[in-house]
Order: sequence, then structure tokens, then C-alpha cells
Amino acid sequence: MAGRAGVAGWRAAGMLGLLLAGPVSNAALAMVGEGADEGVEPVLSTDYAVMPAGALAARLKADRDYVAGMRAHHAGALTMSEEYLADPAARSPALRVLARSIMHNQRYEIALMDEVARRLAEPAMVVGGLAVQPSATEGLAMPLRYQRYPVPGFLEPFNPSGGAMTVRDVQFAKAMTIHHQGALDMARAYQADPAGRNTFLGLLNVDIITDQTQEIALMNRAVAAYPGDAAAVVVPASMVHGMDGMAHGGHGGAEQGGAHAGHGGSSGMAAPAVAAPPVGRGARHSGHHAH
Repeated sequence: MAGRAGVAGWRAAGMLGLLLAGPVSNAALAMVGEGADEGVEPVLSTDYAVMPAGALAARLKADRDYVAGMRAHHAGALTMSEEYLADPAARSPALRVLARSIMHNQRYEIALMDEVARRLAEPAMVVGGLAVQPSATEGLAMPLRYQRYPVPGFLEPFNPSGGAMTVRDVQFAKAMTIHHQGALDMARAYQADPAGRNTFLGLLNVDIITDQTQEIALMNRAVAAYPGDAAAVVVPASMVHGMDGMAHGGHGGAEQGGAHAGHGGSSGMAAPAVAAPPVGRGARHSGHHAH
């Protein structure tokens, strides 16, 4: 991930805080400074959050709630993409590339969040009134053999050669736009939460916000390229997966522009059709938490 210089500076600030707090054991210094020696770049390194001990419970809750909600949300994007690619009516070359990109890149982000959850389950060390909590692992791209799957370029056609986009193509673009807007709301809510201070998750959110904003713009262009009446194409509620349990942003089961959010990967295509929100305006989410 990007931002290693920022993380290194954050580690240094954390170590300074420990030093100012009074005598610190060698073990605590080793924890904070792990992998930070100049000229040494381990394959994997641990991020640690340093905070007042009294803030630990709230910080852990914010991080765990976010990881649980965003992980389930990402899993929903995978099943939405899988269903689209398996549908013979899915014909848009650009949207098919986008679906494969979503599956590949978000599987990696799920792996990152699973590792964050594992580190958050480890005990914190309390020294001089400060808590030192393992919060993430950096460097997972190499052992996971991850290389970013590109999104469709401007030359990738929306309409297939010798044909036109289908209603199913437009439904996928509209449904994934609703889904992406939920992720943006959740990421921004975590960033605004005073307890949401996990640096690694903050950097992950930068990626999520950047990537999914760009993908929404691409899907808006796809809908605009549909030769029929895109406004008349409705999105069955069953096409929007993984919106349950979104603790940050208040999305658990909320109505998503007419498409009910609580589908968690269900594939029932026979659900009643409901109108999707106008593409480009995003979904309207009720019950948004104030952080």
C-alpha cells in the first residue's frame, strides 16, 4: 500500500510519546520500532497504535466494527460480480473487465482486513498509562502474490462488437453504483469517527474512496452509453448484496434508493423489481451515524 513514509513517521511519533511518558521496557520499544531500522525492510512488518490506555476500548470497537462491516460489504461485491459474469446476458466488454477487477482487487482487500482483525485480537501492552496495540500487518502483497487488476481503460468499449449493451449490463452498473456508494459512506464515516484512528485502515480507506469513486464514474458512463431508455431499467433488490452489518454509516438493512440493502450475497433474481436511484447521484442512506 501507499503511504509507508507516513506510517514510518507515525511510528516515530508513537515512540516519542512512549519516551515522554517515562521509563519504557526494551520489549515495548522493540514492539514500536519493529521493522523501522534504517536500511532494513522486512517482507512483513507490524503496525502498532499508541494511545492513552483509556481510549483503547473505543478504538478497538471502532476498528472491529468497521472491519466487520466493510468485509461483509466487499464480499457482497464479489457475489454481485460473480453473478453478473455468469449471466449470458452480461455482454458489455468494459463492465465485464470491471467485474473481474472488483473481484480480484477486493479479495485482496478482504485479506488485508482479515489480518487487521487478527492483529486487533492480540493483547495490548500498557506502559506508563499508554496502550500499544498491534493494529495491522504491512507487506502482504508479496506473500499473497498480489498485483493490481486494472479497471477498464477509456478505449474499452461499453457496447459489444456488432451489438449493444443489455438490460442486465445496465442493472449491474446501477446496482454496483448503489453498492459502491455504501462503501464510500462507510469509509468516510470511519475517517470522521474520533475513535477511528487506525492508520492502516485510514490508508485502505483512501484506496477504497479513490478506486470506487472512479468506478462509479465509469459505471455512469456505461449507463449513458446504453442505446435504450436507461432510466426505465429497474434493479431487483436481490442484486445489491452485502449491505447488512455496515456499522459505520448506519446501513444495516436501510433502503438503498428503493433497493433493500440486506441481501448478504443472496442470488434470488426473482425478487420484486424496484426502481434504482438516478445514476450519478448515488444512494440515499438513512440512519447515518454522527461521529
